[in-house]
Amino acid sequence: MRKPTPKQVENRVYTREYDYVGPSFAVLDPSFPAFAQSVERRAVAASADEREGFSHEPGPRLLDAATAADLPRLAGRADMVVSILVDQSGGLRGRKSDGIVACVDRLALTLEAAGVAFEVLGFSTLRWKGGLSRQKWLAEGRRESPGRLCDVMHVVHKEVGEAWGEGSPAPRERLDLMMRDPYMREGLDGEALAWALDRLAVQDRPDKVLVVVGDATPIDDATLQVESPAFLEADLIRSIRRAAREGVVLEAVATSADAATPEFYPKTTYMPAAHVGMDPVAAADSVVAALGLVPDLAPSPRV
Repeated sequence: MRKPTPKQVENRVYTREYDYVGPSFAVLDPSFPAFAQSVERRAVAASADEREGFSHEPGPRLLDAATAADLPRLAGRADMVVSILVDQSGGLRGRKSDGIVACVDRLALTLEAAGVAFEVLGFSTLRWKGGLSRQKWLAEGRRESPGRLCDVMHVVHKEVGEAWGEGSPAPRERLDLMMRDPYMREGLDGEALAWALDRLAVQDRPDKVLVVVGDATPIDDATLQVESPAFLEADLIRSIRRAAREGVVLEAVATSADAATPEFYPKTTYMPAAHVGMDPVAAADSVVAALGLVPDLAPSPRV
């Protein structure tokens, strides 16, 4: 795990005025200003194959009913709450995105069936190239060392207590829809991790687990043009150290063999082998095993 200097771990944000933190269903509304024009412009220009990426219908990477019904029956834990934090940055498009959605869906369905309290969160940026935050910085004179210089997007796909498969679109469908263009942009892992920790802090269950699914590669071009290359990485390390101080267990799921996950996280729960894509079944099962969930040996109720 990398060790930054004290100066590197200082967290600075130029402005939070243009960030979005809230439910994912609001972002999926066609009129949501940060995406409406982008969706329309790119959909019109896209070929027939590319246009599929703008569909507002859930894709086949979600588990079908038969597969979901065949998931292992596990004993629940009333003392545990799990936060699943999904990296929705653009570097994870395509097959990686397919694996992430299938993994999270399988894990969520398993936890829900076991009665384990959990939430599903996602993070990316709201606009490319810094967005309105960078424009504000330029208009105000380009202050030196401004810190984070982009508009972050932190979305809640599922609240604790909310059903994973209910609603229109349901939380699982919202995750699927947002794991495609134009929602996948850049990603600041450190701030997203801190946000998830803030949410876990108000939960009253003693065992708190944060499952992070991504490549552990914080990136925002606007910020890195004005700050040290280590700026965003140091912020991620600071959040990981905070989790340890607060007693939150981190389970890191890497999306590829070249992900930077082992460089930052003290434990990598799942990582694909070299030249092999993410196996969503193995990834989800690795998390379930790490959580200590065991088969429910109670007899099934008679029909």
